[in-house]
Amino acid sequence: MNSSCLDYRMTDEQRTQFDEQGYLIVENAIGEDLLSRLVDAADRVDERERAARGLEPDAMMAKFRTIVEDDVLLELLDNPKTFPLLWDILGWNIQHYISHLIYYPPEPRSAIDLKPGGWHQDGGRPIPEMERPHPRLSLKIGFWLSDIRAEDRGGIRIIPGSHKRDVMPERQPDGDYEGTMQVRVKAGTAVFFDRRMWHSRGVNTSDVTRKVLFLGYSYRWLRGLDYNVIPESVLEKCDPIRRQLLGDGVDVK
Repeated sequence: MNSSCLDYRMTDEQRTQFDEQGYLIVENAIGEDLLSRLVDAADRVDERERAARGLEPDAMMAKFRTIVEDDVLLELLDNPKTFPLLWDILGWNIQHYISHLIYYPPEPRSAIDLKPGGWHQDGGRPIPEMERPHPRLSLKIGFWLSDIRAEDRGGIRIIPGSHKRDVMPERQPDGDYEGTMQVRVKAGTAVFFDRRMWHSRGVNTSDVTRKVLFLGYSYRWLRGLDYNVIPESVLEKCDPIRRQLLGDGVDVK
């Protein structure tokens, strides 16, 4: 591993931010060259998925198990500006467990009055099956491939601090929830969020397609959602760290 990544170890301020608020924003996590290659690859995935599923150009495209779709996506697994923060939160015994590419084209102007919905916590079966309060177990990093600094571009909406509570905050008279904020960042930004934090997507009424790739990480003793076994053709392209993240190995000691 390139030791230069140690320059991006978590600071005390970042740790306090993530522990207390449940999210962390890392600007310029992706350089311009890598961002361009990622967008090109994601555009190809989007084009293939739309053709295969018969999706209209204005329909939302959500693709799981994206990490194996293009070699450039593997570069995000241990991105030097995000990976050190990841291991400072979850430790070293971790894996990549889910990848999720979302392309959200603009809504028609008639949807201008739509209210964001779909508030949820991530985690799948542990949500109804585990005792409460839930342990952290996993987190996600949203790598933003498009600029969502404008409110109308549908940036993810979060309730900071809600990862510490098992029920939603009180709904306000305007229909929103107490403490809601919209993440508004430029392309190339990485946004960490605790999987227990309540969140939803915003409404995109701009003229720009909202593009984001979420990578989820968990402890290795949990079962991955993206895969059972990553193809050897993918693993052989990876160094030992990426192989571990993709589930390779005979045990989890």
